Amino acid sequence: MVNSRNKGAAFERVIVNKLNTALESRGIETRVKRNLDQYQTKGMADIYFDKFAIECKRYKESAKKTTYKNEWWQQAVESAGDSLIPLLIYKYDRKQIMCVIPLFLVTSVDKANWNCTYNCPLSELCEILDEVLQKANGFK
Repeated sequence: MVNSRNKGAAFERVIVNKLNTALESRGIETRVKRNLDQYQTKGMADIYFDKFAIECKRYKESAKKTTYKNEWWQQAVESAGDSLIPLLIYKYDRKQIMCVIPLFLVTSVDKANWNCTYNCPLSELCEILDEVLQKANGFK
């Protein structure tokens, strides 16, 4: 039997490594780190980076679900509070790593609205990371 906390922590480490590789390839010195306090304090994100509160979810394969659960996104929104931007990264077994990000980060929409999201593979987010970070810098 797999310990879900260990599985989650291992997935968080994978995400941190992938995001740090993407940042390093762009010459950005800031690094992503896991939030080790998340287990002691309720309502905290798994990873904090710059203006982002990142929630990570790793689940076994689901025949019925290929997309995220709404409660995962709500958890990301809650952990972001009023001052951070929520970001959800999730993966089902034998599927690619996916992301849910606010739509304003990838469109010409200027107003942040957590009900309008964009779902994309993590690889796509890493490709457009410069634009996403630039848009995030305009977030109050």
